[in-house]
Amino acid sequence: MRSIYRNCLIVSILTAILIIIVSGILYINNNLPDTIFVNSNQSTKYNFSIPVSLDVDHKNKIHLTGKNDIQSGNVGDYQGTYKLFGIIALKNTKVKVIEKKYAYPIGLPVGLYLKTQGVMVIQVGEITDYNGNTSSPAEGKVNPGEYIVKFNDIRVSNKSQLSYLINENGSKEVCLTLKSGNTFKTVNIKPVKNQSDAYMLGIWVRDDSQGIGTMTFITENNQYAALGHGISDVDTGKLLSSHDGIIYKANIWGIKKGEKGKPGGLCGTIIYNDSNIIGSIYENNNSGLFGSVNTNIYEKYHLKKMEVGLHSDVQTGKAKIQFIYEGKVQQYDINILEINKNNKEKNMVIEITDKKLLEKTNGIVQGMSGCPIIQNEKIVGAVTHVMVDEPTKGYAILTENMLEYIKE
Repeated sequence: MRSIYRNCLIVSILTAILIIIVSGILYINNNLPDTIFVNSNQSTKYNFSIPVSLDVDHKNKIHLTGKNDIQSGNVGDYQGTYKLFGIIALKNTKVKVIEKKYAYPIGLPVGLYLKTQGVMVIQVGEITDYNGNTSSPAEGKVNPGEYIVKFNDIRVSNKSQLSYLINENGSKEVCLTLKSGNTFKTVNIKPVKNQSDAYMLGIWVRDDSQGIGTMTFITENNQYAALGHGISDVDTGKLLSSHDGIIYKANIWGIKKGEKGKPGGLCGTIIYNDSNIIGSIYENNNSGLFGSVNTNIYEKYHLKKMEVGLHSDVQTGKAKIQFIYEGKVQQYDINILEINKNNKEKNMVIEITDKKLLEKTNGIVQGMSGCPIIQNEKIVGAVTHVMVDEPTKGYAILTENMLEYIKE
């Protein structure tokens, strides 16, 4: 009896250890960057904050000089493998060796207009027909977060068009093409005539998105990065699927200060006409908005070009954020409290310490996402989120995570 108990205990302990090891490996895997940037012809120290080393397929062009010291050579893309304790291969990564990049730190609030691919489904609900009966014709067929891209093989671009097509179709069954990520599906739905004599599918949708955000930097070939995070739908929380968009001049006429539990925000107006267009948007992803500008913003504000810093350039301690308000370029003191290079988006924890900025905003407010972070005369990151319960603190993204989406 004792031997059975002892064997069961040993099996339980070994199982628990195995679960801990597997969970740890999965956690480490998810927190290791898929791409690492290093400048050419220099030695770069990379600290993964976990017991992982990196082996690089050097082919006499790039090699390790010590524990995670990457001695780079020729510009190019290389393959690396993360190894736990230098033994267990975890996953592959890309090592991009690049020439030093230079850009103009901006910090200018701009108006954003993002065009979605089709219309996003926000909610599926019931319809009360002209007889007082309720039904949900789209239930189980359509899900929040999916995009309606076609109506009976007609490409859908906005919700007004969709509403028109539904009512023109009448009571006949319709075929919708839905997009979710990179996958497509088709569903058939029979419209219901409501008590106002309008045909409906029981689907609530949203199309284009507008708002205010801050431009982070502009490269020498007039490509820009902004926000430091993607634009997501307020109801579903999912990243908006977009094919293009426009950035406009924004008139910021006030600032609502942040409070504990109540994030503040920039107060402004955007006039959506051709004369106010300053650029285009070609990508919306988790690292921000990316596009090109058609005006020399850096010349207007007499901004100086700076080196774009990589992970190895960032240190905890004093830094600055740049923000253009009331036509003036201002730099404000902050502290970088934590650096987590392995997180894909929230790479830094920062704190606003500048008294002048605290008097204006009480910390980080909505609309400041994208303000460039400057340390040792290098653009090392961008503000992304405020901590709602501590408005003086927030998160930031490393510049290198934005570099990948800048077109040459």
